[in-house]
Amino acid sequence: MTSDTTQGASPLQPTRLQADAAAQTLTVGWADGRVSVYSYEGLRRACPCAECRGGHGNMAEPVDPVVFDLPSLMTYDIKELRPAGHYALQIVWGDGHSSGLFRWEMLREIDEARHPTAG
Repeated sequence: MTSDTTQGASPLQPTRLQADAAAQTLTVGWADGRVSVYSYEGLRRACPCAECRGGHGNMAEPVDPVVFDLPSLMTYDIKELRPAGHYALQIVWGDGHSSGLFRWEMLREIDEARHPTAG
């Protein structure tokens, strides 16, 4: 599953999304040339919705990037990737969960924390 989102993108906007079910990874290509790879497991653990975060009060808490480096315990299915305006990505998971909006800024910050010299 691949999506091209190059329409007038700022440097921190995605230009390409690719979900790889076999590798269990989501690849984001950014307008400034950086490429970020996120495990499905990490994305699911980092889901920013109130249900996954344990209530609205916890939604503002930053995600610990280490969740993307933990071993995968399950296999996940992504049914659809939906851009939410110009600020976020909504992932529709195989089990129907879709309430988390992954802000592009948050995804970029997680990748920069994990790979500070990548570019």
